Amino acid sequence: MISEVQSKAVENILFNCGNLQSTDRVLILCDSSTRDLAEAFTSRARNVNPTTELMEIPALPNHGAEPGEDTKAAMCRATLILSLCRYSLAHSQARLDSAHAGARFLSLPLYDWDLLNDECLRVDYLAQAGRVQRFTDAFTNGHEVHVTTAAGTNIKLGISGRTGNYCPGLVKVAGDLGSPPDIEANVSPIENSAEGIVVVDGSITMPGLGLLNAPVELEVRSGRVVAFRSSNSTYVSFLNELFGDTDSPRRVVAECGVGLNPAAKLTGTMLTDEGALGCVHFGLGANHTMGGLNRVDFHLDFVFRDVSLAVDGQQLLNMGVPLI
Repeated sequence: MISEVQSKAVENILFNCGNLQSTDRVLILCDSSTRDLAEAFTSRARNVNPTTELMEIPALPNHGAEPGEDTKAAMCRATLILSLCRYSLAHSQARLDSAHAGARFLSLPLYDWDLLNDECLRVDYLAQAGRVQRFTDAFTNGHEVHVTTAAGTNIKLGISGRTGNYCPGLVKVAGDLGSPPDIEANVSPIENSAEGIVVVDGSITMPGLGLLNAPVELEVRSGRVVAFRSSNSTYVSFLNELFGDTDSPRRVVAECGVGLNPAAKLTGTMLTDEGALGCVHFGLGANHTMGGLNRVDFHLDFVFRDVSLAVDGQQLLNMGVPLI
């Protein structure tokens, strides 16, 4: 039975983050592993919007995969979509098409009952929006991002002409994308621009990986990861198999994102980790839905801690502390 804390989290997501209205055409997506959660959201939504539709779809193979044609059609009819599927649809063409058709989209992958107990879902998302906008504007107006950490990260990414993505965890107007508890600003770097080393000491946001017990080093040349290294050889084998040859589009550095949720902590779950204040994540794979050119049916995020980040020499983060 859903607890009072969990119920309040559901309400915060539906009404504050989703801005659910009685006039909305609401679609809630799930797969067999998240059906019980989706039913709790649907039950609460129907108190205000009796026509809310719950649709269970076949399990997706990974983040960024495309759903079936029936699902795509339903998404394009909706004005508010909550995706509680295990894997994220945020970087899919189906999500982008639904945005163009006028839908607000809450991407809620890897949710479970424990997450609904977490304080990171009870923050005042609107109160964080100003800081998110300032980071977003810095990305939009910038030319180069330089990211470093004491653990050894040292990488530069070109962003000239790219638009920062404002992701405060709430959706207010048609086309908005939000992923509470993730509060972030991000940008898609120019696909062949990234050069340097990334030491991932937080998490890799995929079931079976999650919180890392040993850092994973990414060597990046001309915008692609050319080598994975770690004292944990299982990580290296898994990642090499997952990402394929060095010329695979999966290996493109597709996203640089800054977490800005003050209540989020690293847990191994994608949306808490991406949104954790003081952490940065690099997404590999697809970015065509967020201002880039790399079109591939795959996206995976690598999260690292205590980051210093500058845009065109202006320091925005210092050892994980926001300066703007």
